Amino acid sequence: MASLMEEGKALMSGKKADEIKTNAEAALKEAKDPKAGRTKGDFSRATDFIKNLQEMPEDSPIKQGIACFLKWGVKPLIIVIMAYVWVAKQLYKVYKILPTNIVQIIFGFGLCAFGGTYFGAIAAAEAALNLGGADMFKNLQICWDEASGIAVANEEDDKVDANKDGIADTQQMSPNELINHKAKVAMMAVKDPMKLQAAMVSLGNVWVAVIATLKFQFAKTVAIALGIANMLSLPITRIVGPLLCTIMGPDLNHWVPTIIDTTVKFIAVWFATFIQSCISAFYSGLRGGKMIAEAIFNILSDQGVMDKMPDWLVPKPFDPDKTYLDEAIQYPLAALGFYFQLTHGFVPPFPWNLVCLPLTIIEWIIRWQVYT
Repeated sequence: MASLMEEGKALMSGKKADEIKTNAEAALKEAKDPKAGRTKGDFSRATDFIKNLQEMPEDSPIKQGIACFLKWGVKPLIIVIMAYVWVAKQLYKVYKILPTNIVQIIFGFGLCAFGGTYFGAIAAAEAALNLGGADMFKNLQICWDEASGIAVANEEDDKVDANKDGIADTQQMSPNELINHKAKVAMMAVKDPMKLQAAMVSLGNVWVAVIATLKFQFAKTVAIALGIANMLSLPITRIVGPLLCTIMGPDLNHWVPTIIDTTVKFIAVWFATFIQSCISAFYSGLRGGKMIAEAIFNILSDQGVMDKMPDWLVPKPFDPDKTYLDEAIQYPLAALGFYFQLTHGFVPPFPWNLVCLPLTIIEWIIRWQVYT
């Protein structure tokens, strides 16, 4: 009897060992199976991705594209940017020279003519000034100085001909060498990386705060867009759906609702943006007209012109708080500004569209951030 019990225990222990071994093998197989789940963290996966990039052949499409951009795209892009930078510097010099009232008139005309077009950029600038404060300009100056140094270093590097064969060294480099070389030139041009990093982090925080503020500010516009899309999606599907199904065929019919829904949302967002542009154009016209009127009367008052006007037009002594002449200038200018923006479809005419191109790019980036 005792021997039978010992044989039973041995058999049970053997089965237990086999079961443990089987479970361990299954767990190991599951760990090795990529479908079972990820076994590496994000940092490890990012490291593997970089290693795979380093192991790519030089004729790979990614490296060929980066090398082509560094060789032929960076220089024209820098030239265009530096041209706009030069114009901005000259305008800043003029801004520092001009009297305050003249600057106020110029900004007032800008609001009257383009306030509805750049409602996102104007609102973002106001929010950034309120949230960023004086530190924002200091951080912008740090990034500007470092970027200018990188641009100068890149320009000088393109002229280097170490082997004296009449061809710039960058023109003779392979894609791998050119990418690594340009990265090294840019990193060497940065004088204080920690200071640059701190400035960029601070500006990034301001940007996040500005976008959050604008999302809340333009929540009504987004709500209008979504409301229009939800209300029109079904009727338009009933009207356009049969035609699209016939055109696309039975194999692609399942794409019809998605296409209609996406199109309706795109049109709704455009319509809501148009409404917001109208509201902003009306407001900016009033604000710009007020700025112009106040600046004009300040200039006339400083020159003594207001004291020479008839008493029935301007009571003596002249008091800006008791006259309505500024409103007589403000509202016609606001109406003209709104009419100008509306008739041009809230798009600056030539050549102002080229002058305002950087601002247009910023405006669409802000709109994309806010509406998505």
